[in-house]
Amino acid sequence: MYHEMKRIIENPLIPKNRELMLDTFFERYLVNNTPVYKLGNLELLDTFYELSEKYRHFKLSRDEDIWKEVWWDFENNLFCKVKEGYRNSTNLLYSEFTWEQYTQTKPYWMKFYLESMKFLFETAKGLNIVSLLLVYFSGCFKIFRLGLFPSDFWLFSLLILVLSIVVTLILIPFNMQYITLTSNSKQSFFRRVVKKAAPKILTKWDNFLINKDYNDVPKMYKKRFLEDK
Repeated sequence: MYHEMKRIIENPLIPKNRELMLDTFFERYLVNNTPVYKLGNLELLDTFYELSEKYRHFKLSRDEDIWKEVWWDFENNLFCKVKEGYRNSTNLLYSEFTWEQYTQTKPYWMKFYLESMKFLFETAKGLNIVSLLLVYFSGCFKIFRLGLFPSDFWLFSLLILVLSIVVTLILIPFNMQYITLTSNSKQSFFRRVVKKAAPKILTKWDNFLINKDYNDVPKMYKKRFLEDK
């Protein structure tokens, strides 16, 4: 569904062909044996059925205002939700897959090291959340003088939070490969940081490492307005 909608939206179609593709789209997912239930998201299903009903009204009335509403909802509502669900599902299924592929090819001692660093990194992140909650609740109890925690527990929680954050920052370089492979972004964590902080340096680095040779690229077809017979 995602790729079908993407093709409808991005292709520079004439209005007739675009409407024919929309007809095919709704007919495909409104038949008796439709696979649309596999979306597994009631909000997304409701959006789809509401849009299909609106599109049916447009087909009967041929009203331009209804068409504008249909297309806007198709592109900015339904498509965005389908895209988000597609990316989330893919990330859920394969977030650890590339990491497992990477570690399986390593020697036993290297695999043990990588998994140990991963365990410490994930533990530190979990400790950050726990420490943050302790700071929040102990601070609230101290402000309202509820007396549930010792008087200096708030400072102790804050100290644990600071230490856990420091440990997390120290572990990041040792887990850069893990962060990169499990990220759902097409760019690695390190590249995103460098691109934001120093984009010119990243561009020069890419040009230094990647030597683009265009000699083997086939010639472009130079289309003419009046083709030769």
